Amino acid sequence: MEFNMKKVRVGMVVEGTVFMVTDDSVHLDFGAYAEGVIYKKGMAIEEIKSCKDLVKEGDTLAAKITKIDDENQQILMSRREILFDEKRASFASEAMDADTFKAKVKQVTRGGLVMDYNGVECFLPASHVDFKRVELEDFKGQTLEVTVIEQKDRKIVVSRKKVLDIKRKQARKTAFDAISVGDKIEGKIVKIMDFGAFVDLGEVQGLVHKSQISHHRTDKVTDVLEEGQTVTTEVISKDKGKIGLSIKALQETPWTVFAKNNKVGDEVTGKIVRKMANGMLVELERDVIGIIGKNDYSWDPKENLAGEVEVGHEITLKILSMDPKNRKMSLSKKHLEYNPWKDVSVKVGEEVSGTVVELQSRGALVKVQGVNAFLPIGEIQSEHIQEVGQALKLEQVVNGIVTALDKQSWKMTISVKQLVEGKERAEFEKYLKTEEDVSNSTLGDLFKDKLEEFKK
Repeated sequence: MEFNMKKVRVGMVVEGTVFMVTDDSVHLDFGAYAEGVIYKKGMAIEEIKSCKDLVKEGDTLAAKITKIDDENQQILMSRREILFDEKRASFASEAMDADTFKAKVKQVTRGGLVMDYNGVECFLPASHVDFKRVELEDFKGQTLEVTVIEQKDRKIVVSRKKVLDIKRKQARKTAFDAISVGDKIEGKIVKIMDFGAFVDLGEVQGLVHKSQISHHRTDKVTDVLEEGQTVTTEVISKDKGKIGLSIKALQETPWTVFAKNNKVGDEVTGKIVRKMANGMLVELERDVIGIIGKNDYSWDPKENLAGEVEVGHEITLKILSMDPKNRKMSLSKKHLEYNPWKDVSVKVGEEVSGTVVELQSRGALVKVQGVNAFLPIGEIQSEHIQEVGQALKLEQVVNGIVTALDKQSWKMTISVKQLVEGKERAEFEKYLKTEEDVSNSTLGDLFKDKLEEFKK
């Protein structure tokens, strides 16, 4: 061997020819003043039984000088770092081709997990093990799927959390794509905000907006829902990764429920919530509001129901019409009451009989066929009177003629004077006719019957 001290130094990588192999060592000639010796431990990264399983005499090997032993005339060498570099190079290529790989945890440290991938050491920081806080000791000896987040020189840093995040995003996309508008989904409320509640649907979450919780007004979400509560919802929107849910879409509206239990013609009780110029709004059940128009207050046009009640008062009414779809309902109070004018059958010009029920300054009220007819003071008699009481008294029965009639306005006017004068005129006309007949008759006509008797 050629003696050349300058060519030999620790850390140098040289190439030589194997001239002797034993179970425990490999002897290399690389042109230095002494032979190179690679012991079994330095021949491979993993543990081997014999060096003869790896090389034979005549093979060319590269090795790194680790120590110069002048006393024993040996240059100690190792292939481990070269093999590690080769593995790292191979690992770098594999890591570029595959997004993730599996490595085994071989050591737990305070800062994370030391992992092994085909002899290449990687480090998994504690902050990249999982999204939630975990016990690192629980992962000792486990094989985990990771991905490289940093690779510089001989340092390889990996992350399991990033792999979990990738899988979670893939699972979310799959779950999102599988959901359609109109689907009915059960989930658990995981977070409540002022504007609504987030519902866990498995891999994805949906939002029940405050306006979609109930058909009734919801002022505060926590008054109706609570975290951890299981709810059944309907998907009402799906756009850009967001899912809109509705609880009320699966519930019957207050109007639908009301219409199932009530029908046109039914008697219902409600509370007055608003008074208007032409009617009043009445809430019959929560958020079920109908209207009673001014014309349906009473059969009596002079009665002012709005002036007799206040907002908040309860009132019993009859349903005249109902449109649950458009949330409309008309109500009536007068249709619960008897209309006395409905049975009035008299007509203008007809003679009627009634009882005086009230004396007024301008006339009297006379009960005719169950309704009040007005008898003006000037229509009581032909002679002028100062007060009604001079000619009439209560409970007195009078006969008169109908001079005016308006059932819609509850008005009837009668006249005793016109009836009396009419009868007098009729009697007089009858008298005149009788006088005329007498004047045109002969004595023979007048005593015709008597003459006939005499003839017998």
